[in-house]
Amino acid sequence: MTNQTKENTFDRIRCYNDSEAVDALKRMVEYDEFYPVFKHVFPNLDQSALTNLFLSVTGSYDFQKRVMNDAVKTVIKFSMDEFSCEGIKNLDKNEAYLYVANHRDIVMDAALLQHSLVTNDMNTTQITFGDNLMSSDFIIDFGKINKMFTVIRDADGREALRNSQELSAYMRYVIRSKKESVWIAQRPGRTKNGLDKTQEGLLRMFSMSGEGSYKDRLKDLNIVPLAISYEFEPCDYLKVYELCEKKRGKYIKKKGEDFNSVVEGIRVSKGRTKLVMGTSLSPFIDALPDDIDKKEILKVVAGEIDRQIYSNYQLWPTNYIAHDMLNDGQQYASEYTLKEKDRFVAHMTSCAAKLDLDADEFKTAFLSLYANPIKQ
Repeated sequence: MTNQTKENTFDRIRCYNDSEAVDALKRMVEYDEFYPVFKHVFPNLDQSALTNLFLSVTGSYDFQKRVMNDAVKTVIKFSMDEFSCEGIKNLDKNEAYLYVANHRDIVMDAALLQHSLVTNDMNTTQITFGDNLMSSDFIIDFGKINKMFTVIRDADGREALRNSQELSAYMRYVIRSKKESVWIAQRPGRTKNGLDKTQEGLLRMFSMSGEGSYKDRLKDLNIVPLAISYEFEPCDYLKVYELCEKKRGKYIKKKGEDFNSVVEGIRVSKGRTKLVMGTSLSPFIDALPDDIDKKEILKVVAGEIDRQIYSNYQLWPTNYIAHDMLNDGQQYASEYTLKEKDRFVAHMTSCAAKLDLDADEFKTAFLSLYANPIKQ
């Protein structure tokens, strides 16, 4: 079976190939959303110049390198005090990896990885793209041009199993046959409470494809943990609102809520931001006993992903300030200045004013979101 034939078996979920990306770019410049969305990240280009830029793109990597990388640099400039990336030396340009990341923002987490890879002259990754975000043809085209593939959510029983098997097989095909890396979050959805924890079910899904033991199947994927940390959490007040509402019953998202979170996560000030790439888990997995129980290996490998994410997570003054405020103490007073505390309190006050929540309930949830990473 040729690679093209194999890829066609994944038509339901795969991203666009280069010729499809070029066709989609021709559609994109005709969408009503095109210029209103992109003028913010290309402020020096009028609609005609921006259209010409998009129509000159030759494929997905070219789009990420010439268009998205400049867009991300603009977002870094207007929404971050500083961005840094560490651990790139752990990676081999000729290898493909499965990046398993903590998830704090819908778009920026993966976008900052792509920016870091392009900056270091490395190939970008394919990116998981929840079908809940596919709210328009414009977003679908933009996502699939940008090497995003579909994760189908909200299925039950046999359908959910089939979706997981298909997703597992596709990611393995991308990594092992296409020699492209993949980005995926360590659990479904963004972390809302500040605690990053790898879901063992995710590793079970990884193991649904491939040959040999669970150990062989996991080792074969070349898993690398990623830790992203923002000084000011994107969409923090929206995450707090969702958590508080869930305590009162099932939380039902409003139409367009996910897209609004995408825009908000890009727009808001994030302070300092740091991305740290861990080391491949393949040697760690290889050293495990050959007869290890499948439940145990899922637990152990998830634990190693968490260990690397926790150790590479950057704790900021905001984390220490929130911890001390939550506990009415000064345990970490040496980790921040009065100016930094005043800035954080002003931010929290501004967020509280946007929500109709009990003041104490909001304060506890908001401070916990920032303080919880210290417990990891």
